[in-house]
Amino acid sequence: MLILGPDMIDRIMNPKKLIETLRSFYLRRDLDIKERISDTWGESWIGFMRAYGRDIGLVTKIIGIFPKSEPRVKGIIVAIDTVTGDVKLIADAYSVTGWRTAGASALAYKILSEGNTHIDHLGVIGSGTQARYHLRVFTDVFEIDEIMIYSKNRSKASRIALDYNAKVVELKHLLEKSSVVIAATNSREPVVFGDLLKRGSIVLSVGAPKPVRELDDRVRLRSGCALVDNKEGCLHETDDVRNLELVEIGEALSNPDICSFKEIKLYKSVGTSLLDYAATYYILEEFKKSI
Repeated sequence: MLILGPDMIDRIMNPKKLIETLRSFYLRRDLDIKERISDTWGESWIGFMRAYGRDIGLVTKIIGIFPKSEPRVKGIIVAIDTVTGDVKLIADAYSVTGWRTAGASALAYKILSEGNTHIDHLGVIGSGTQARYHLRVFTDVFEIDEIMIYSKNRSKASRIALDYNAKVVELKHLLEKSSVVIAATNSREPVVFGDLLKRGSIVLSVGAPKPVRELDDRVRLRSGCALVDNKEGCLHETDDVRNLELVEIGEALSNPDICSFKEIKLYKSVGTSLLDYAATYYILEEFKKSI
């Protein structure tokens, strides 16, 4: 049985290889992906996710958002052989979730940009876990001319900016100049305003489920469609893509023209067990190679 903490998981991860693994699993049809069960106790949100496949068995994740904790996201992933009952892996869910969410966003960008590996102006809204993991992945995978960061927490934004040679800017400037906007917040009020976005820009929203709300109504009106990681989850767990045509990543990989975008392109992530399963598979395979 493997027990992996965040440091070991970070050492194993290769963003380019992870993205290709996520892509391959979105194209598979032999996985049993269960809808997430979640609830709220006090100010904390807890989610239970599970998926089954013949190559690993059962992958379960228990993860929560704990507003009074640091980090606010904590949990575990457990992989179980459903024939023998043996536990194959216990892993820190904080780091796995960070990597797989950012990897899925990078895959979504590749789809929305038709395979472009260059970003002229990247804007990141947020300074927490997902902002950092997205920057780790995007700076590794894509050629980026300029990175801009906005966060209500200026000190955290400044620390991230130093790590990634980025600029800390005001939100309006970021939205007006960015060709790609990553919204990675826990905001309950919109932080992306559609009227400020350039025509042709790409918005990647990875905010947590309700009551988080990252996008205003004009973003939805100017996009007309949304690429999503999990259609069922987006229908029930977020208002950011309400009343939009939703297309899952797997559908877009099979048919790139399936989403009828208007002036901007939009990706929304709420999380899916498919990504947990794919990331767990990647970790197990990479660990085997390191032995």
